[in-house]
Amino acid sequence: MRALLRRALIAAVTTATVAVGLAGTAEAGQNKPLTADYGPVATLTPAVGRDVDGRLVALTRGSDRSLWYDTQAVAGVGWNGWRNIGTRQLAGKPVVDRDTSGHLVVFARGTDDALWWRTQTDAGTFGPWVRIGGGITDDPAVGRNADGSLSALVRGTAGELWVWKQDGPDTTTGAWTNLGGGIIGSPAVAAQSDGRLVAVVRGGGDAVYVKTQAVVSGAWEPDYVYLGGAINTPPTVQRGVDGLLHLFVRGLDNALYELPQNEPSGAFGTYTRIGGSWTADQFATSRQADGRISVFGRGSDNAFWTVVETEAGSGRFGAPSSLGGRFTSGAAVGVNVDGRLQVFGTGVDRQVWSAAQLDPDGGYAGFTITD
Repeated sequence: MRALLRRALIAAVTTATVAVGLAGTAEAGQNKPLTADYGPVATLTPAVGRDVDGRLVALTRGSDRSLWYDTQAVAGVGWNGWRNIGTRQLAGKPVVDRDTSGHLVVFARGTDDALWWRTQTDAGTFGPWVRIGGGITDDPAVGRNADGSLSALVRGTAGELWVWKQDGPDTTTGAWTNLGGGIIGSPAVAAQSDGRLVAVVRGGGDAVYVKTQAVVSGAWEPDYVYLGGAINTPPTVQRGVDGLLHLFVRGLDNALYELPQNEPSGAFGTYTRIGGSWTADQFATSRQADGRISVFGRGSDNAFWTVVETEAGSGRFGAPSSLGGRFTSGAAVGVNVDGRLQVFGTGVDRQVWSAAQLDPDGGYAGFTITD
């Protein structure tokens, strides 16, 4: 009955207010009742992962500080309806990855400023929150080690970078290591071609620094490497089909810049200005079905914009292109089972909206509410 009522509300509002084109809109449902009876009143950037059965799962923090999630009804199609599985304990946005069994694992900063996590017990079903501990000030970043264990990187209360690593794949225990430094905001992390994780941070002077594992799945190098630049938002990192890590940052002129490695697992090259005018939200990245890197973010007009690599592995990027909508959060991106990218964000109505590619590597349909 609740699901039917939810869909009736969607249909009624859609008839009255929604006009969707290729670019779409995320403000069409702004008159929708903002109540927990409908779904989450989302407050931060959502997260998205793909379940073991191929269905995308959207996650968000509601205004009640609880974790909410919604699962596609069928892989690539429709939604089952939002579920509240929190107890009002989230201070930040959820971050999601997968363990070696394919189950989604969610990390978040709690209202006690500790790191918490919860793991799926089956497709679409999550276990309870487990407190990892620590004292953190920003949202975590999560990467998977070559041995299958997950590492969560966070900014500590004194500004240093800390990493919590599982003792092994799919285990429930782990250990903290202080990686030092004085960082600003949330870090980013990715695995380079040789399997070692690389952490990317905004440090002193608003410059970019990286720290790399000294051993695959093991200890970290003692020193940071200075990459220069001057940024004003958390960095993002994506590995391309060429094996190179590509860093994406917002410069002090609010434009998008890209910095690639010169060779796989090697040193970094020079910054290239891609342009655009972006908000301070962290960029979201993914690879399309044909291998091209796509970058998503919120523009200064509050619409979502995207930048796409001109050819897979080329390291060259086209001009920013608007996807439309009006958002209050950054973007999150998932990959449907058929290879179509789907971008998610919190609209001005504080509901979660998404737009999917019409075909793999193709254009995007209009934004629709995630019900």
